[in-house]
Amino acid sequence: MLRKRRMLGLAVTRRSITAVEVVAANGGGRAGCAAEFVFPEGLAPEEPAAMGKALKGFLREKGFSASHCVVGLEADWLMARDRTLPPGGSDSAAQILSLAVEREFAGDHRQLVFDYALGAETGGQRSALLVGAPRQVVDQLKAAAEAAGLTVDAVTASTMALAGPPNGSAGDDCLMLHLYAGGAELAVRTGGSLRMMRRLPVSVPADPGAGGDPANGWLGDLADELRRVVSLLPGGEARSDAPRELVIWDEAGLDEAATADLSGRLGLPLSLCDTPPDLAPPHHAGPPPRGGQYRAAAVMALDAFRRRRPAIDLLHSRLSPGRRLAIGRKVAWAAAVAVALVVAAGAMAWDWRANSLEAADLETRLKQLKPEIEDAQAVIDKVTFARPWYSRRLSYLDCVRELTLAFPAEGGIWTTSLAVQEDMQVVFSGKASGESAVLDVLDRLEANDKLLDVNLLYIREAGRDGRENAFAMSFTYTDPEKPWSSPSAKKSSSRRR
Repeated sequence: MLRKRRMLGLAVTRRSITAVEVVAANGGGRAGCAAEFVFPEGLAPEEPAAMGKALKGFLREKGFSASHCVVGLEADWLMARDRTLPPGGSDSAAQILSLAVEREFAGDHRQLVFDYALGAETGGQRSALLVGAPRQVVDQLKAAAEAAGLTVDAVTASTMALAGPPNGSAGDDCLMLHLYAGGAELAVRTGGSLRMMRRLPVSVPADPGAGGDPANGWLGDLADELRRVVSLLPGGEARSDAPRELVIWDEAGLDEAATADLSGRLGLPLSLCDTPPDLAPPHHAGPPPRGGQYRAAAVMALDAFRRRRPAIDLLHSRLSPGRRLAIGRKVAWAAAVAVALVVAAGAMAWDWRANSLEAADLETRLKQLKPEIEDAQAVIDKVTFARPWYSRRLSYLDCVRELTLAFPAEGGIWTTSLAVQEDMQVVFSGKASGESAVLDVLDRLEANDKLLDVNLLYIREAGRDGRENAFAMSFTYTDPEKPWSSPSAKKSSSRRR
């Protein structure tokens, strides 16, 4: 069974990491495991190795199994600037914004990483939201995720993941408010483009309905901040009677009385974004639990699961140093193949030239050695011509050697006559101190493969006292390496008294 595809969304704040896993289901994606990892005492993102180790144990304990993730930062780490651009392509926008970053952040722009969200062109102009974060923070969070065994696909802003049109904003002109325990973040859309994102200086309690009247506490402060932001929006005074809407992603648990009070204070229609059923964690009944950024983490994971590039990606910034033009994947592959072909052709040309030089050098040396080769060949011819004569003369010596080896070294038997014919038939006679010595020599001759037709011609007593025996034997000597050797000869012997 094939393993289901999985993607993990991590919404990071200064106190916790909210993790939501999206898995493949029914041709799409749905939320699986969801949990909030609250940083233990003394642990912070500034210690990526320790943070990654603790996060790895937490994810394993809660049943997470995704290997890829997308990381979302809270707005407290980010800075956002709205920029108006002349009409043009995305490449010119990247160049203009790169120059703006170098000019506005001349002292520390290399300690920051920037990316931008390009808006629609209206009235001959385009807007772009430039977002930056400390490079050290991005690197630390990436290192912590890798230490936890995760591959980071993107680093974005948690609130911006909720602010896009596919995620529930009702119109092109709206305020998107993200409330969660401990903070409130605001994103503004005008003309269908993101124009602003910031963290509001309001501390949202973990349980907004407890601890007094929220209307006179944090909720009043929130309404004041929202009115101030609306009044400072571009064209805010001229369009004071234009319809606007406040869209709230509520992860703090506002009740109906609080939402009605907030809508009345602002004079804006208010709507709450409901988490789609497929993004609600299955083990939670009703809305996600309070305390974490479950909706933001789920939306980030779902967008990455659908291979949708986030509006801001600080890990793959389009404003990275030295990067001006985006190179397509096909162009990159074509360039890589071309480089490989050029390198292969160069290697083949170099090898051919080296082989040609070596062949030319060998031909020169061969010409220089030609006289010596001719002299050596003449010597070889002479030796070849003389070898048969030399080998035929040595055959008699080889025959005598084989016969000598058959006699014992301690004596007791000796030869008195030896006759070797041209066809290597041998007849020899001798005397021995006893008949057993004669038979021993006969056995050795019969055991020699080079001696054929071994015969004992006679053996008899000799001398007056009969202490000696006279004998005579014959055999044929053969050697397969000699031209006169007889292939038809067979090993045979006979003993006669």
